[in-house]
Formats: sequence, structure tokens, C-alpha cells
Amino acid sequence: MIKNYPENHSDSAAIERLLTAVTVASILGISPKTVHKLVREKKLACVQVTSRDRRFTHEQIQEYIRSQSTPVRVDKKDPRPVQSRPKKGGDRKSVGLSRTDLREEIRSWR
Repeated sequence: MIKNYPENHSDSAAIERLLTAVTVASILGISPKTVHKLVREKKLACVQVTSRDRRFTHEQIQEYIRSQSTPVRVDKKDPRPVQSRPKKGGDRKSVGLSRTDLREEIRSWR
């Protein structure tokens, strides 16, 4: 119980939902040191509880995740058709040099 803080105050539930750096690190799959680094770099918002302690809301974590997410790009200008089944061994026409030509090329390197 917080001194001089009414029990029926609507923000009391919000205070209970604050997360520690260790919990945030576990959620994001990073170390607590990295969480503190993100706060210093102003990439992750926090609630400064004391001069040393920081807490985080679920919304702050979700906002960080959204800011780090990138949409998948699809190049719609020039879609390439894909055959339903690739040919076994590849397409001989697409190969630039024959095996004989490659051997001659390698011999010329010596």
C-alpha cells in the first residue's frame, strides 16, 4: 500500500502492471543490460520510479516492438513467374557453359 494513496484510485491497477527491466528483457529475449541501453538511447520509453529504478508499461513494450517491426516488401512491379515443379538437374538451356567448355576454361588458368 502506498502512503496517502487511496485504495480505490483508478491508477492503482496501472501501477501493479509496471514491469521490471528483467521482465522486459525476458519478454524481448534480450539481456537486462540491453534494456537499459535501449532506454539510454531513447529507443525504449520507461517510467523512472527512482533515480536508479525504471519500470515499463505493456504499452511501452508494444510500441518498441512496433517501432522495430518492418513490413515484408513485395516487388509488385516485375513479378517473376515460378514453375510449379522445377526440373530435375536444372534447365540445360539456362547453363551458360557446357562441362567441356568449363574444363577448357580451367585448363587455360594453369
